[in-house]
Amino acid sequence: MRRKYRIRGWLSAAGFLLSVTCSAQYTPTATEKVDRVAKAGIYRIVLPPPLVASCGNDLSDLRILDEYGKEAPYVLKTDIHDPLNAGFLPIPDPIIRQQDSSDRHSYYWLKYDDRYRIDRLSLVITRPALYKRTAVVSTVFDQGTAIPAVTISIDPGDSVFEVPSLNANLLMIDIANHDNAPLTIERVATAQSGIYLLAYLEPDHEYELAVDYKVGLPDYDLRYFTDNMRMTPVTVGLGPLHRLSVLEGIKLNQAIRNRRSSRKSELLLWGAVAVILLLLLYVSVKLARAVDKKGI
Repeated sequence: MRRKYRIRGWLSAAGFLLSVTCSAQYTPTATEKVDRVAKAGIYRIVLPPPLVASCGNDLSDLRILDEYGKEAPYVLKTDIHDPLNAGFLPIPDPIIRQQDSSDRHSYYWLKYDDRYRIDRLSLVITRPALYKRTAVVSTVFDQGTAIPAVTISIDPGDSVFEVPSLNANLLMIDIANHDNAPLTIERVATAQSGIYLLAYLEPDHEYELAVDYKVGLPDYDLRYFTDNMRMTPVTVGLGPLHRLSVLEGIKLNQAIRNRRSSRKSELLLWGAVAVILLLLLYVSVKLARAVDKKGI
């Protein structure tokens, strides 16, 4: 009887741990399908601006999940000057609102349709023909607070600028006019650096990138194997970004949990079959030995 109670206790503890693990799973807020691969290996995945805009500033909420919800390891590469960086990827142009002030400054408000990662600005200035001004680029937060990010010097030969990575949907450019006429900025072409992931993917799996704000920066062993790669990894394509509603995120999380439970049930079933076969084999051997002893 004591053994039965002990076994029941272990089963209860295992069930509790399993329930805690399942409840701790996060709910994705955006997903993007990853193209299938032909063989196992390390692949490059370039992160498009809409996906990056859905992530937190440090991209720590990004995961690669297979069809069972299991994470595929990856290493994030964000260096603009990395040789595998995909260059600059265009971001949809912002809406520009100009405000000329009595303090001899002009303020240009750049409103984007999403909270993009911004690594480069290109100003298309149509008037006047000759100018040389100092400008301050600031990130504007929801409460209206403007935080200066970089100071630049603008002239007809220098109107394209790399900026420290800014995650924003509203920027302000403050240009000191002094005694000159305000600049007419016709367009601001914005770009994100072609940052990417190095991910270990396997064939016969369906992967997707999933974004959620409740998880932390992952730490995979893969990072020990990507610094000294001899071959350039193949780039894997992505499908369109799908932003999930709260209900869709919950349904996707539940579907992943159901697939995990189904897979675990299959493993338990085969495990039970293996145990039964071993027991039958054991009983058969015991009977055979008993028969031999009796000389039957």
